[in-house]
Amino acid sequence: MDPRILIAKRVAHEMKDGQLVNLGFGMPTQASNYLPEGVKVMFHAENGVFGVGPKPKASAAQADMTNAGSEPVTLLPGAAIMDLATSLGAMRSGILDITVLGALEVDQLGNVANWAVQRNGKWWPGIGELWISAMAQNK
Repeated sequence: MDPRILIAKRVAHEMKDGQLVNLGFGMPTQASNYLPEGVKVMFHAENGVFGVGPKPKASAAQADMTNAGSEPVTLLPGAAIMDLATSLGAMRSGILDITVLGALEVDQLGNVANWAVQRNGKWWPGIGELWISAMAQNK
């Protein structure tokens, strides 16, 4: 089995019915494809969407309706769209149950390495391919 699918399935297994879940961009967005049967969660995309729905067919995709990784998404009934500042504020408020982040490297104790990449002569935070599932708060 593709390790990416195995990781996505494992992350999805951590999600419980009724949770508010943030999916970072990259591999984390794939967790939404493998929710256990009967588990309904509300997905948040940090670019300003609460209530992210499934990926649409290519013919139905709208260029301005995307997740944080610029992948096309749909909206579920009751979804909310907001500016980035409001979305990031909501993330920092403690209302999220789970956040799934990308990371470049994780050691055997689960510590995430801090990495940066050089672009145009400047250092920027880099995005990786390994995942962690972190509880935003204990509910």
